[in-house]
Amino acid sequence: MPASYSGSAAGRGAGIILAPVDPESPAGATSATPPEGKSAWAFFGVLVLLALAGVVAQASSRLLGFAWTEIFALLAPALVAAAGSNLRPAAYLRLGPARPAAIAIGVLTGAAGFLVAGAVMTFAMRLLPESWVRAFDVSRLLAGTGWRVWAFVVAASLLAPACEEIVFRGYLQTTFALSRPPAAAILLAALLFAGIHLDPVRFPALVVLGTLYGWLAWRAGSVWPAVAAHAANNATASLAFLLRGEAAAPPPAPMAGAAQLLALGLGALLPLLAAYRAVTPHPPPVEAAIALRDPSRPSIRFSLALVPPRHAALWLAGVASLGALVLGSALR
Repeated sequence: MPASYSGSAAGRGAGIILAPVDPESPAGATSATPPEGKSAWAFFGVLVLLALAGVVAQASSRLLGFAWTEIFALLAPALVAAAGSNLRPAAYLRLGPARPAAIAIGVLTGAAGFLVAGAVMTFAMRLLPESWVRAFDVSRLLAGTGWRVWAFVVAASLLAPACEEIVFRGYLQTTFALSRPPAAAILLAALLFAGIHLDPVRFPALVVLGTLYGWLAWRAGSVWPAVAAHAANNATASLAFLLRGEAAAPPPAPMAGAAQLLALGLGALLPLLAAYRAVTPHPPPVEAAIALRDPSRPSIRFSLALVPPRHAALWLAGVASLGALVLGSALR
């Protein structure tokens, strides 16, 4: 059994003070006074700033800039934040294995979630100004032909789900859950996930999907079922655009059609959620995510001095590759 939370109010202000390691817990695992939500909000603020660099990267190269954003503006900060807080990233980011049945159901859940999210997005497109719908049409990302389009589909279907789930369902949802009930942590992470996309048209649908992915990750204690669902959703969306053979998204369906799509999606989704509950009967406690890299250090307050050299090298690689993208774009 994991040790119970302990610590002083002073610890909340100066860093998280940890209790002694529970001898019955895994090596390095311990417990801490739940950090205040501001730690998650501060991390999200860093993501927002790095998203600006991502805009520059994607303006330089649609494909390489997209990959740069996922790796260096999302994944790298999560790894650095966890390791620099004296935490084992694999545990804190929920990178542990999940049951194969959970991952398989996650794939099907992502496909059913695509239908539900599509209906929600159709409602939003009908209610929002048409100028907004045109301005935030993401189908233009798949415009063109050749290997670059298919490479973008692969990146959107594999790279983006892994990076985004590790950040939002791994780091942020775990951090929120240390001081909030699971439902609140799932919803807050979903809202930030939707917000980082800066897309008012897709925002309601992204909240729905983020909540779904968060529930999958919470039940399993692992991000991989959520990654599987996210990948299935993105792959389905990308292939739908490509098979339609149009550079722009079609006009939104009538409200009646959206309602039918919603009913179809929910009809497929609800049995899958019930099956998923059956294969994940006991969600692990959030305390399981707290495993110290150095058990002798009684705090998980972030410090740059704790960032391993390989993570610092990742940052340098990000800066160098961003410079190369910008320079290459200027020379073209």
